Amino acid sequence: MVELFKLRVEKEQTLVECVSTVTSSKKKAKKLINEGLCSVNGLKEPFYRRKVKPKSLVYVPLNHLLFQEKRPKKLYEDEYILIINKPPFINSNKDAPNVEEILREEDRNYTVVHRLDKQTSGALIVAKRKEVFEEFKELFRRKRVRKTYLCRVAGNFKKERGRVNVPLDGKPSETLFKVLEEFRGISLLEVEIPTGRKHQIRRHLSFINHPILGEFNYWKRKWKEEIHLFAPRILLHAEKLEFPHPILKKAVSVRAPLPEDFKLFLQALREKTELKVVEKEVG
Repeated sequence: MVELFKLRVEKEQTLVECVSTVTSSKKKAKKLINEGLCSVNGLKEPFYRRKVKPKSLVYVPLNHLLFQEKRPKKLYEDEYILIINKPPFINSNKDAPNVEEILREEDRNYTVVHRLDKQTSGALIVAKRKEVFEEFKELFRRKRVRKTYLCRVAGNFKKERGRVNVPLDGKPSETLFKVLEEFRGISLLEVEIPTGRKHQIRRHLSFINHPILGEFNYWKRKWKEEIHLFAPRILLHAEKLEFPHPILKKAVSVRAPLPEDFKLFLQALREKTELKVVEKEVG
């Protein structure tokens, strides 16, 4: 599902020319680069026209999920709501492909209640009726929807739990995290966000110098260890949702299984196995 390449550049060329040597086309290479999956000499590089100089090292985690048809899987459904496990690389409700568009293809004109970033996978609530959507807005306003995330971040921690309380966009913002496992320069965190600002988890964890692996918007520095450069995407997953049903008045708790790319990378770290990296010279 994910192939890992370390490319040694022999002559100057554009990044898309370099990356296309391990994909079947420049179109696929451009897509990988635009998604922030490629790095040059330890720095994420999202611009496909970037000139790469001789002796540079280009890192490419070739995540095939990016090029496959992506269909959300049902986690829970009743006559009022649908909860799906959103795959990575699709949007929630804007810019194709997105969840609402895919559901419309199935003659289900539903509305996404909240959003997950494009590369973020996991549990997403969809309202089947407008009045249900309005009820959820009130639940979120009253902070009755509890969302729990899993993410893999760079670095290890000195304590088991932490809190980031830094305003974002001029508004109070709080992120709570618990360290579940620590590996070689990588930690697995369970995260909750009492507030819900744009890209809050990504921004807060970058602020405390523990960026989520795969991050490229909020982390502009070099990644310290080579293994960090092989993250197959921004490794953030919305694992669990808990809330009182706005209509049926029952407690709802749903857990979303990890996607294969996240799971396999985690498994390699747990088993302390070396990731299989293909080294190649690019002329």
